[in-house]
Amino acid sequence: MLTVITPATSTALASLERAATDLGVTAGSKRDRQIVRYIEQASRVIVDHCRRPFGLETVRETFIVNEIRGDGPLFGRGPVVEILAVRDGSGTLIAPSGYVVDHSTGRLRCLDANGFPQPWGWDWGSGLSVEYRAGYVLPTDDEDGNLPEPIERACVLLVATYLAAQGRDPTVKVDTVEGLGSRSFYVAGADDKLVTPEAQQLLAPFVRFYP
Repeated sequence: MLTVITPATSTALASLERAATDLGVTAGSKRDRQIVRYIEQASRVIVDHCRRPFGLETVRETFIVNEIRGDGPLFGRGPVVEILAVRDGSGTLIAPSGYVVDHSTGRLRCLDANGFPQPWGWDWGSGLSVEYRAGYVLPTDDEDGNLPEPIERACVLLVATYLAAQGRDPTVKVDTVEGLGSRSFYVAGADDKLVTPEAQQLLAPFVRFYP
């Protein structure tokens, strides 16, 4: 079970100023509100697609016995920035020397007295409660943050697609005007997860499949 203690201060995966620059729009124009709204929509789409939030948050996660055996519990949020406290099922605080975050797997590993990884084993049959900070500092007009560039780029691409689709039927693939020519439009198919294939490709490494 995961409980958010301190939620992210923002959920936007791109800033207005940076998005406007990429879109070739002057920030401070009358389109600002529209772009901000599309950034919010695109950010929610990306979070749903990746099955994870990205903003830095403080959370408390409780793991039952079957989740901590072997290589240790798999964090529900990532990347883990800081472990604040680890307690056993009785509420007893476990010393920081007794565990370490394996960033390559997203798990909390148990350490023996010599600092070497070992299975959590049966001694922790009552489960664990872990308080930690995880996620990225999201970009704003005043701060770049540390969100991976492909995620921000995917957000801007979705915003660009939303802007380009204004005023036209999204199901039309070809618009033909006799004597003048025709225009073709990309229309997402049934198997497409997002409205732009490039955004879907950029986000592929960040999609979470478990838990």
